[in-house]
Amino acid sequence: MLQVKEHDGVMFGVLAETDRLTATVAPELKAELTSALSNNGVKMVLNLSNINFIDSTGIGTLISALKTARQHDGSFQLCSIKTDVLSLLKLMKLDKVFDIFESEEQIA
Repeated sequence: MLQVKEHDGVMFGVLAETDRLTATVAPELKAELTSALSNNGVKMVLNLSNINFIDSTGIGTLISALKTARQHDGSFQLCSIKTDVLSLLKLMKLDKVFDIFESEEQIA
């Protein structure tokens, strides 16, 4: 589900095989993110370019990943979020919690 590539010490993840981050896929994604972010100092950017819909369980998974990263002196950022999903994150004020970038190229 989570495909990861590394570039300049930063892990870039993208969700494959789904366009929805919901209760159906969230447990598997949470396990993969927790595993990846449990090492100290990991920097990860999750590309959400192919996600058209996210529910409360999906949001909880993203928050959990951010918490895990912070507990291990790492970072967890989001990029390439579609308008509808970004609107939801803004409505929930999560754009103030997450570092959000327009694209992977913006991250240096």
